Amino acid sequence: MKRILTLLMLFSWVLPFCAQENSREKSAKGSYTYEIPKSMSYEQACQAALIKAQNDAIAEAFGLSVGEENTIFISNIDGKSNTSFHSATQGSVRGVWLADEKAPEFEKFLQDGRDWVKVTVKGKVREIVNAGIDFEVAPIRYKADKELATDVFKNGDDFFLYFKSPVDGFLTVFLFDITAGEAFCLLPYQDSGKGAYPIKFNEEYYFFSPPHAKADDGKVDELVMTCAEDKPEEYNQLFIVFSPNPYAKKMATSGQKQLTDELMTPSSLEYKDFNKWLMRCQQKDEQMEVRRIPIKIRNN
Repeated sequence: MKRILTLLMLFSWVLPFCAQENSREKSAKGSYTYEIPKSMSYEQACQAALIKAQNDAIAEAFGLSVGEENTIFISNIDGKSNTSFHSATQGSVRGVWLADEKAPEFEKFLQDGRDWVKVTVKGKVREIVNAGIDFEVAPIRYKADKELATDVFKNGDDFFLYFKSPVDGFLTVFLFDITAGEAFCLLPYQDSGKGAYPIKFNEEYYFFSPPHAKADDGKVDELVMTCAEDKPEEYNQLFIVFSPNPYAKKMATSGQKQLTDELMTPSSLEYKDFNKWLMRCQQKDEQMEVRRIPIKIRNN
């Protein structure tokens, strides 16, 4: 009898604990209507509205913290000043968007002579209970120098990525092509055979730059940003995935494709498969940090 009571007491303690853990992760949905400024393209407005809608969904599930963190990037290309908008979930809501459960729906309409876009989202969210890992990351053009960080590129620009972490860990990087619906696997390097790139704490990394390669990097992929000839500009998203715990990237479903004699695309997978993989990883690893960086590529 004592043994049975002991087991019953144990289970009565475990079940509420599990329920508490599960309550930190839930489905959420939200929408946001955004007036498109004249200085912003429709694609850019969709990105801004998407993050706003996700933030609203997270806030509805877990509440707000201090305030919303918006960043304005100002870059100078060939003497011309370019301004772009980036809104981040960090520091604004008490949760994180794990992954989409349904593809975002966008609706463009005209009201009172002004253009608007409405986005509706549904996804899996989780409450934030720790401060997370404050790593540094920045996309770079021209040459591997973090002082040249930018989110605006021209067709044919070399691409580099700066990274530094306060802890050891593992890193993967993907580029989401919004138009094609593909997530390109940028890091680890194509021929490395690694599931994720190992990171040493407080060490500076300049990826995709052969002169900055580490001893065991092997062949370093050199990346060039491209924009379709029939488009004035394109918008993509970088996904920076970092964790102090070992994990492996999702296996690509499409291999490298030859574009020209000198250029080929990285291996890739459909965004829905990438999205499922990312959600599973974050569900299993609460220390995993995912940072999204919007990228603009111009044709001139």
